[in-house]
Amino acid sequence: MAAGEAPEPGAEKNEVFLGTGAWQLEGLDWLGVPDGTPGGQIPVVQASSIGGAGGRGLFTTGPGLPAPVELIRDRSYGADGFVTDEESELLCEQKAPESEFLVCVVFGGRFGWLRDEFSGDASGALRPLSETLAKWIEEGRCSQQISWDEDEQCYTLADPLKTYVALNCASNVAAMANDALYGNCKDQAEYNVKDVDANNLVMVPCARPAEGDASKVEFKSIWLYPRRGWTWDKAQELTLGYGWEEVEL
Repeated sequence: MAAGEAPEPGAEKNEVFLGTGAWQLEGLDWLGVPDGTPGGQIPVVQASSIGGAGGRGLFTTGPGLPAPVELIRDRSYGADGFVTDEESELLCEQKAPESEFLVCVVFGGRFGWLRDEFSGDASGALRPLSETLAKWIEEGRCSQQISWDEDEQCYTLADPLKTYVALNCASNVAAMANDALYGNCKDQAEYNVKDVDANNLVMVPCARPAEGDASKVEFKSIWLYPRRGWTWDKAQELTLGYGWEEVEL
């Protein structure tokens, strides 16, 4: 299987099909499977009804899949853009504007993917976590403490700074993506089932040379990729599953 290609349905054991739009593999309950097809159109920011009164969203302007875009962090906030878990919780409790732009650096499970800007020509190719990240961990190449969580069946980042605040600016187009399921699900289980059919973007962690030591790899960025298996035959809003949250009425 070449880098950038997702496994075909039925190619792996323990698959869980959660909808008709794409295949969700074990350990990727909400991250989804990215489409690494080269090219794609740069999405634009437009008015969106999903974003509420006067809201904005991210759109394609014609047929064809969108190009991947980065959730750029606001390096002027916190510690180079990052906040601790306690600070993140406080921002949410206070309903601070920054709480709407919190991004957690997350990984998928055994069938997850990463964007590789670290090895080879640093082209940003999609690579399987199970092959790439597992090897870097074994070789001691990671500047952060990343390990496999057997209970959660996914890789985890054990770092006090693993959540960053994305830049709240229309030039940071990825941050303008809405969640098509916001306020439309009663719990996490319902959200997980519907996400694959409702949201056409998925999160992918990005590997880059560590700023303090280029021989090491670090993960301090999340990219948004088109969901594999989605139909891109017309212009449409681009939406991302941020995860279920209870909406106060």
